[in-house]
Amino acid sequence: MTPGKSTALRARSPQPLSAEQVCERIRSAILSGELKPGAKLTEQDLAAEFEVSRTPIREAIRQLEVERLVSRTPFVGVTVTQLRPEEVIELLEIREVLEGLVARLATQNMDALHLQRLKKALQQLTASARKNDVAAYLDQALAFRRALVECCGSATLSEHVLAIENRLRLTGSRTALLPGRMEAAIEEHRKLLDAIARGDAEGAERLNRERIRHIRDAVAQSISFSIL
Repeated sequence: MTPGKSTALRARSPQPLSAEQVCERIRSAILSGELKPGAKLTEQDLAAEFEVSRTPIREAIRQLEVERLVSRTPFVGVTVTQLRPEEVIELLEIREVLEGLVARLATQNMDALHLQRLKKALQQLTASARKNDVAAYLDQALAFRRALVECCGSATLSEHVLAIENRLRLTGSRTALLPGRMEAAIEEHRKLLDAIARGDAEGAERLNRERIRHIRDAVAQSISFSIL
């Protein structure tokens, strides 16, 4: 690692870390933005940082490669993945289909506890948007999505949604920073919650797909402007 190590990587453990624990620490640093896209990771530096041998470091890096959170390039080494614009659009297209299915299944399986969690997340999401607190807004948007995923009743679907979500988090808070995006998202989440509360599974699927499609269109437009 280079100077200015992340908080997630500095945290110490009284016992030697396992490969799974090392992987979780690095993953957390990547997803929180403490390790930026393009940051170089070396076995030597990571082994010294975590006070372990290179074996658990290699295993952790292999797992992160499978998750496509890090990339290995000849003559460069391992770096935090940098998504190309076309990859972001493709991931959002896949996410639209998957999260539409999540909304439909979650509506069919919804219980009082998860419905209350969704309502609380929406309240906090709205408050964060009004304060223009992007970090809090993203946390509450994530809490809303996680409550839906937990209620959808499909471990396989949940796994795929999480994998897509983690890769898109490599872009940081860019979509939330797009003009008018947070305000539009509040209304989209409100309509989605209303459909879920009514038990309208088909409507929830349609609305959640529309929500992701609006994000994709806004991202595509911002990319086109950045090229001009």
